[in-house]
Amino acid sequence: MKKIFYKLFVITIITGLFSSCEDELEQLPNNSFVPDTYYQTSDDFQNAMRGVYSGFLGAGYYGGSYISRPDIMTDNLILAQQGRRTNQFFYEWRYNPQITWNIMVSPYLITNRANRIIENIDNLPDGAEKDNFLGQAKAARAIAMFDMLRVYSVIPQEGAEANGALGMPINTTTDPTFTAVRPSVQESMQFVIDELEEAKDLLLENGAVGNNISRNTVYAMLSRVYLYNGEYQKAIDNADAVTTEVAARDVFPGVWTDSNDDGVIFKIDQDRNLDGIAIGVEYSQTTPTGVVPEYVITYEFFEKFEDADIRKDAYLSVEQDAAGNIYNFIIKYLGEAGQNNGIVDPKIIRAAEVYLNKAEAYARLQNDAQALIALDEVRSNRYAGFTSPGETGQSLMDAIMLERRLELAFEGHRFFDLKRWNLPVTRSASEGEFFDGTGTPTTFTNLPESSHKWELPIPLGEINVYPELQQNPDY
Repeated sequence: MKKIFYKLFVITIITGLFSSCEDELEQLPNNSFVPDTYYQTSDDFQNAMRGVYSGFLGAGYYGGSYISRPDIMTDNLILAQQGRRTNQFFYEWRYNPQITWNIMVSPYLITNRANRIIENIDNLPDGAEKDNFLGQAKAARAIAMFDMLRVYSVIPQEGAEANGALGMPINTTTDPTFTAVRPSVQESMQFVIDELEEAKDLLLENGAVGNNISRNTVYAMLSRVYLYNGEYQKAIDNADAVTTEVAARDVFPGVWTDSNDDGVIFKIDQDRNLDGIAIGVEYSQTTPTGVVPEYVITYEFFEKFEDADIRKDAYLSVEQDAAGNIYNFIIKYLGEAGQNNGIVDPKIIRAAEVYLNKAEAYARLQNDAQALIALDEVRSNRYAGFTSPGETGQSLMDAIMLERRLELAFEGHRFFDLKRWNLPVTRSASEGEFFDGTGTPTTFTNLPESSHKWELPIPLGEINVYPELQQNPDY
């Protein structure tokens, strides 16, 4: 039976627009009601693309939840008892259709804006500029679709049966009569792949990393998507096409204060004054009496950061909160250089991840030598005096998985990595939230790999708008 998904989609967009901050609304030239004279000039399309990129800063997306919740729901973080306790239902896996993650607002908002660009693209003369706008729009809606799939759908790498599971509705039109069903994961993933493959032939090869999807961005994203899809040689081929190098050890801390973009392939620029979105608010809130964390790194994970690892100082700091409690604070999103407000640019994909994608793909194909080379490219830029241990076999795979956890910590990867690896979340039942492992341990210690909680429920509010939108199993 067909679903009139567009009705749900439009109401979702309207809700999202009215719940967004005023600063963001002022920047959005592309909405549901555009004048007939729009989409005529290069400037029109450039402004429309700004609207697409601003959609990534939604509170449920890279403006907040997509960076924090995939770590909150795993063994990377522990609840700080003195904090505000936001996201506690996610930390304790007690989400349900009434209390769930509505990521759909931003990705479908991005999709609608991208669709308007695509529908009007022939108003521009043929040439590289037209192709570049088209490629950016196609890639943006592909990234948005892929990110929804990671939240609501089974990941193909989990097994052959995953392809028949429920994907997310594909919308390529702004036609209000458009209808769609929830297709299979295989169909949804193929849409993502097709869009990215088409986009990379349209896009300019290089360019700014902020608010700009280039060919390099698409190669990097395809290395991620093909890895999730279990197409390991294609993940390698696209990783090899990426020209951005892993950020060197000495400049790496500056990436997180926006002092440099070394190793960053694609990020969303935000203006400290106009946007002012504290993307890491769960990790620290500044109060008149000091900083208060909601979530801090688990002691088990903290112990995995070696003193020679530059990430230990770039990501973490042992400090007191406003009440005098000492934590291993997460400072990765503390703010730009000289700031302590949490307002920094979200990094969507970096070269280090691409090398780790390649390392894992080679290891899955049992090419240990090439896997080790890719892994060591990351490790040699993170550890002082690094000498490769030369791992092979399962030891090599374990090293890749550990390095991925360390490198991508607090960037919204851990939940999805455990999900695609078919591994459970296992938390300590004895370690608390303080810097030395003391404090209050969690009672929510295990999420089995077989749990239906790895696919979050479709929000009941969306189903109430359109009752035929199919809910995920067991909710």
